[in-house]
Amino acid sequence: MAALPIVLTLGLLPTKLPSWVAPGAGLTAALVIAVAWFATPWSDVGAAFGGGAGTVVEVLAIIGGGILLSRVMDRTGGQQRIAIWLSAGGGPTVSTALLMVTGVVPFLESVTGFGVSVIIGLPLLLALGFTPLRAALLSLLGLTVAPWGSMAPGTLLGAEIAGVPLMDMGLASGAFNIVAFVGGGTLAAIVAGRGSHEVGAHRGALTWKAYSVWAATGFTAGLVQGSVVVLANLLLGTAVAGAVGSLVMAALWAVIISRGKLQPTPWRYLSPYLILLIGTIAGQVIERTLLPNGVGAVLGSPALWSISGALAGVWILAMERHHRWLLPRETGRMWLGTAIPTGLYLLLGYAISGGGLADSLAAALTSLGGGFLFLVPFIGGLGGYITASNTGANSMFGGTQTAAAHALGVEPLWVMGGQNAAAGLGCLTSPARIELAYRLAQPHVREDTPGRTLSRGALLRVTMPFFLACLVIWGFACLLFLPAAG
Repeated sequence: MAALPIVLTLGLLPTKLPSWVAPGAGLTAALVIAVAWFATPWSDVGAAFGGGAGTVVEVLAIIGGGILLSRVMDRTGGQQRIAIWLSAGGGPTVSTALLMVTGVVPFLESVTGFGVSVIIGLPLLLALGFTPLRAALLSLLGLTVAPWGSMAPGTLLGAEIAGVPLMDMGLASGAFNIVAFVGGGTLAAIVAGRGSHEVGAHRGALTWKAYSVWAATGFTAGLVQGSVVVLANLLLGTAVAGAVGSLVMAALWAVIISRGKLQPTPWRYLSPYLILLIGTIAGQVIERTLLPNGVGAVLGSPALWSISGALAGVWILAMERHHRWLLPRETGRMWLGTAIPTGLYLLLGYAISGGGLADSLAAALTSLGGGFLFLVPFIGGLGGYITASNTGANSMFGGTQTAAAHALGVEPLWVMGGQNAAAGLGCLTSPARIELAYRLAQPHVREDTPGRTLSRGALLRVTMPFFLACLVIWGFACLLFLPAAG
């Protein structure tokens, strides 16, 4: 019964019903089962919703601000200008794909979080020349940095739940997440390589040599990315590790693509993004050091700075008047299409957690004894998949995971590290993120364009096997090594 809302939601996802139906049905089932089957008081469910209301509002505001900024940059030609600068005129190549997947998109995710990186990164990938399907896939693969998203509040929560220092939790999460970085880089290179082959002058049969070159390039990029993030954890701290590591990767790829001859920086076109990034970083510093509540929370939200960047972009980039009139309607339509299902998925996570369903599922799994260790990443991944939030997943299952670790005599640090990494990767393929990427890419699909088979199912067919493969690898690692660590 505890699993039924999740199974129902998953069963409705492949259908052609409106995007809000699956999470809406799952949410309704979770509420009914929580009250009627588990006899959870309505006050407990209400408390869970009340505690998460602020997050829901912030996430929906962040999505709205990100969409507004994306539309401004698209209507003013800023996306295309930045894409030319980033790629040095190279177009949709493996190198430019890895620049985005290991550098630009994870940097945006590390600073802002909540999928803003997809909202901004996907149009940039389209401007680079990638088809809508490949642009959506590559933007999602850039989310492997999710444990450090939005300056790592989810990792901080995991450290508090496990009772360990944040630095240790960052390093443990980084050790697990090397698998995600390497896998994401490899898959991104293959996706981009196949795309370049399809639109190139020579469209002969692909050979294993081509695949091996792409895979080796992506593997190396992912390994370097993971190593730099872990090193940044060690030297600079966990909160900034994702941003620093991704920025280093973006700089390395920019030098490689331009062969050391960087073009002049288009500061005018970058200014809206700089307002977003600098404002978010400064606001979060103020929030954490000077104003932890109230005004500080507003200053630290990417929503404020994405809207500020968009409004500044209208003026700085001299947006045409008729585009200004279209802007509110376009933004509102796209926001409704993504905000409603995203909000319902977040509420589904709160219903499962506050209704007692999460505790029941975890308790049943811990009865497996030592075999439970194999399922540690699967539980974390399920939390990330449901909530599309590293923080939400750790809040949902973190207490149960650490309690099981103590019961089994296993080091809670490593159990929570596996939970944290898996929860972050679950965000990559969560229905909320899939829906966001699909909605942003779908208007750009053309019947005469290769890769026009964009659909939610097409995105899941690539991201879900990657997600499950990482969970299996992490599961065996937990089963084999965690008892020795305990």
